[in-house]
Amino acid sequence: MNEIERVIAEAGFECTGSGVARELAVREEVRDMCAADKCHAYGTSWACPPACGDIWDFQRRMHEHSTFSVVQTVAELEDEFDGETMMEASGVQHERFYALADALDEAGLSSQVMLLSAGTCELCKQCTYPDAPCRFPDKRLVSMEAAGLLVSDTCTRAGVPYNHGPLTIAYSSCVLYN
Repeated sequence: MNEIERVIAEAGFECTGSGVARELAVREEVRDMCAADKCHAYGTSWACPPACGDIWDFQRRMHEHSTFSVVQTVAELEDEFDGETMMEASGVQHERFYALADALDEAGLSSQVMLLSAGTCELCKQCTYPDAPCRFPDKRLVSMEAAGLLVSDTCTRAGVPYNHGPLTIAYSSCVLYN
């Protein structure tokens, strides 16, 4: 296990898996889903399209790495309408993933990884987009979808379930490294 894998393993995610980075392929239709703006973030953040960058640039950057790991927070729901647990699990995923990013930075490894989050960046209450530059460009996290990845396909390639069964929710993020 290399140092990056050790930091990932110690981050506290319920489920992790790895795959070959060159097998990841961006899809224009995933970015098109961003443009449909169902999450209400399109055009509102430096971490979301169109400001976050071209998907083909993301693919080139992904393929500069040999390995990717999917890290997941998995929660059990009381029923299929348990929005409170869904929001809580989403928050836990963001906290864990930002803590993982900080741990990688503290270990001097941040320049060796590419991080793609579950959902948009949440560093600032109000993003400066488009009126001023990003306050934290080195800490800003782009989502897997904004990078053009289909999350379910990425999970499959990492050998982790996208769906952990009835009455569960899983939030997935991705770390690419060598």
